[in-house]
Amino acid sequence: MSGTKKGTTGFTGFAQPEALFWRRLRDHGEWERKNLRLVVDWVVALYIIIPFGLLGARYYYGFWNGEIPPAMQALPLAVLLFVPLLTALASKPLLFLEQADVVFLRQRPGWLQGVTSRAIVLFSVFQALKALALAALLLPFLRELYQLSWTAVGALYLSIWTLHLSAGLLGHFSVVFRREKRKANAALAGLLIVSIFFLASAAWGAAASLACAALLGAAAVFLMRKRTALTHHFEESAAADGAARFRFAALLLSRAVEKPQPPKRKVRLLRRSGPLLPSFAGSWQIRQIADAALKSALRERGYAGMYVQFSGISLAVIAFGPAWVGWIVMPLMLLLFSMWLRGLWIQFADHAFPPVASIDRGLLDSACGPAVGIQMLPLAFALNACLGVKVFAAWWGAFALGLPGAAVGMLLAYMLAAFWQKKE
Repeated sequence: MSGTKKGTTGFTGFAQPEALFWRRLRDHGEWERKNLRLVVDWVVALYIIIPFGLLGARYYYGFWNGEIPPAMQALPLAVLLFVPLLTALASKPLLFLEQADVVFLRQRPGWLQGVTSRAIVLFSVFQALKALALAALLLPFLRELYQLSWTAVGALYLSIWTLHLSAGLLGHFSVVFRREKRKANAALAGLLIVSIFFLASAAWGAAASLACAALLGAAAVFLMRKRTALTHHFEESAAADGAARFRFAALLLSRAVEKPQPPKRKVRLLRRSGPLLPSFAGSWQIRQIADAALKSALRERGYAGMYVQFSGISLAVIAFGPAWVGWIVMPLMLLLFSMWLRGLWIQFADHAFPPVASIDRGLLDSACGPAVGIQMLPLAFALNACLGVKVFAAWWGAFALGLPGAAVGMLLAYMLAAFWQKKE
């Protein structure tokens, strides 16, 4: 026991393995909090998280009161349970192991087991909370659509929880034993078996769900004991743990951090430098700058994906939500889209022209309106046309609101350009 006393472990300040575990847990939580703050600021919270959170709460309330879409009423229960199945397959335990621990923890197996056993308990608690959140999310459908009793819902919750435990550990072992094909393939086969067993038992009733929860729970306990007792494959375990810890940060920062672009790219769009804007958009100098900005945006990698995301989310909300929600979402999404286009314009204006070929700032400010407005035009027309068809319940509503809405979108682009010009 002398090897675990303070000052003789090599980890100053850690007299027991639980101290090392809690320190790693606090550091991980602080690191994730900093990553979240880097991506989510007050603008994102005010314009995206809060409005869509309220919209989701409104839909959730409607599901409890018989407003389930007709397209979902014909779905079997197994299709709905693909949601917890996919989250279970994406679950991975965090063991809080690092490559630098290899010498110290190998010399003290008790410490390695102490850290991993606490991490497994934390994994079980977290998966229980996640399964509870998923069950609460699916509860209106389970109760109102499929008419399940509370006993069946409880049995289904237990099976969802044990599915997350067993699937997460099997996925972890498939990575740890990646150099041993037989064990890795056995873990992958186990993932397939537990997935099929979970879906089949949910379709057979509450008794089958309880049996599924019991069997998957026994499998999870066996896998937990095996993971706690595993002292070899330390490098693979640390690598799998690092991949699981960095996954959330990578998801958060994938849109916030610019990826390096290759020096040479083959241009497949707008190879010839023809004019895009009509003559009434401004003088020929303004139209040339706006044309250059528009072509630069269209050739930018990721531009089309972001445009499709804005359009798809906005059209889905307007098409499937009530009309009053469309009147709120339509101007909000157009405002957010114009702010994003303004950011692309600033990036173009700051980097497109070298200092030796600097352009008059007045021309750049004047070209901002046409460049942003022409990109706003398709989305503004599509959103207002969709809302017009919904409001007037006729195809001519697309033109009744679509054409004025497109003009309002262009006007919004020019107004925001003038506002930012005055602000700067």
